[in-house]
Amino acid sequence: MINPMKKNMIFWISALLMLACPAFASNPQPAMPNDAQAVEQLLKMKTDAVLAVIQNKDMAESVKKDQIMAIIEPIIDFRLMSKLTLGKANWGKFSEAQQAEFVELFVERLKRSYLDKTSAYNGEKVAYKPATQKGNKVNAPLDILTTQKPIELLYKFYKSDEGWKAYDLEINGVSLIKSYQAQFTEILNTGTPRDLLAELKKPVVETSSPGVPPSK
Repeated sequence: MINPMKKNMIFWISALLMLACPAFASNPQPAMPNDAQAVEQLLKMKTDAVLAVIQNKDMAESVKKDQIMAIIEPIIDFRLMSKLTLGKANWGKFSEAQQAEFVELFVERLKRSYLDKTSAYNGEKVAYKPATQKGNKVNAPLDILTTQKPIELLYKFYKSDEGWKAYDLEINGVSLIKSYQAQFTEILNTGTPRDLLAELKKPVVETSSPGVPPSK
């Protein structure tokens, strides 16, 4: 069974994505010298907005979930993330109908996991760090200050026609999408696209170790 990362990790995932691949990139645009600062401000604005919604005690949970998705969806390339999670070789093993079903199932799983874990927030503080630019991509780090060791997050963005989009998230140095990719590749090495789609329809079972790739 496919397992995502630790419960309170998933809450902090507003981008669940993998290293960009030219075959799947959606018209990346050239970056400008001040883009690192722009992404830094974008990430802070979105994170602060999500936390404000979560901390609103007068808002119904269903309304909170709708508002949270409205905040984060514009900066996440969910479709690209789905393709990159499979990888170019495995993506080609799926029929057009299966590709569409995979994207739908995987994106729904990511959104549901994120929204279901918003209750894990317990007043932790966020420490923002300077973003760094590499070509047309920007890496934006931040730390979640827990009572124990800080949780180190690294959001990776690329510049699309629609603005900055997150395409990967590292948690304590572990790429979320690379973790999923390892699982999916293992399933497809011994099974079929139909087998993977069946796994994605199963309920999520969580692990308990932060920064560790999910396991079957």
